[in-house]
Amino acid sequence: MDLRKWHDVFEWPVMILLIAGLATATFDVTIAGFTPVIWLLISIWSLLIIICMEVTMIRENLDKKQ
Repeated sequence: MDLRKWHDVFEWPVMILLIAGLATATFDVTIAGFTPVIWLLISIWSLLIIICMEVTMIRENLDKKQ
């Protein structure tokens, strides 16, 4: 499984959710019932997924070298 493709797929939603969270906080609005904190938490959750995938890629590369 090539995780590099998935890494690129998850980069865009992180940025979009982060911008949505900052914009909703700036304008003090809710979008679809989500408060700015929820948008930022979803963004952080997506970022954690990317970090876990990066660690998995490093481990796979180290296993291949052995």
